[in-house]
Amino acid sequence: MAARTVRVTDVLALVGAFAGPASVPPPVGRFGRPEVPGDLVPALDALAPAVRARVLDPLGREDPPPVPGRPRTLVLPASDGVVAPARQVDERTCGAAVLALLALAGDPRLALGLSRGPHGVGAAFAAAQRVLHARATRGPGGLPLWPAALGTPPWGAARVARYGRVRYGHRVVGGRTARTVLGAAVEAAGAGVPVPLYTGGDLAGGVSTAVPRHVVLLTTVRGGVATVYEPSAGRLHAVPVAGLVAGARGRRDDRLLAPALGGWPHVVWALLPRDARG
Repeated sequence: MAARTVRVTDVLALVGAFAGPASVPPPVGRFGRPEVPGDLVPALDALAPAVRARVLDPLGREDPPPVPGRPRTLVLPASDGVVAPARQVDERTCGAAVLALLALAGDPRLALGLSRGPHGVGAAFAAAQRVLHARATRGPGGLPLWPAALGTPPWGAARVARYGRVRYGHRVVGGRTARTVLGAAVEAAGAGVPVPLYTGGDLAGGVSTAVPRHVVLLTTVRGGVATVYEPSAGRLHAVPVAGLVAGARGRRDDRLLAPALGGWPHVVWALLPRDARG
């Protein structure tokens, strides 16, 4: 690997830090889509069809996928019909925005509640981001474990990440393990389980860019094309799976990849589905 493409995560992978075996994704059809509780059906049936569809599918995975090079705005489910894009609330909450949408996609009750926010779904989504950011950067008793100004660390995000009954672990993406970890992420998304991905740069941009800098969500994989939610713009991007995996290995030649990764060239960390709990 050329020196200019070296990242801190490559060094971590080289020494074996955060580089355990990749998790096995949950089976197709078992955890891929959340079940709708029976008591929720009347409330859902009372919604306008378009709103009901968004409550049941906050990530827009049942919609036609975006066209490569033409990202599509992801709109939050809103019972009042007021359009609000799914954007991070500030520069620290990209991870929290991803965690919030992950939770909404796995819990129709939570998505319906957010859609009924008394001050609008945009305000409710912002509040959810702040709550999740605090949870991911603090430990028992509310003691700070990570400077909140630095965003959401992968280990904190993995601790609070939820997609229905699915829980997550975290794995560094670097060195010889990069393709294996990204392969597990692609397989999980293809099985219906979204995967948060951390992105960043390398030493070509200085030491400060060679660490995790942003968080996106791999939502689906269909026919060799991955759909990625990017929270700073609140958009869904379509990128070739081959380009996504190549980006994990330090290559920088995919023009579709950087916008989907929030302007960064590489995937450097991944939250992989670990288990499912009742």
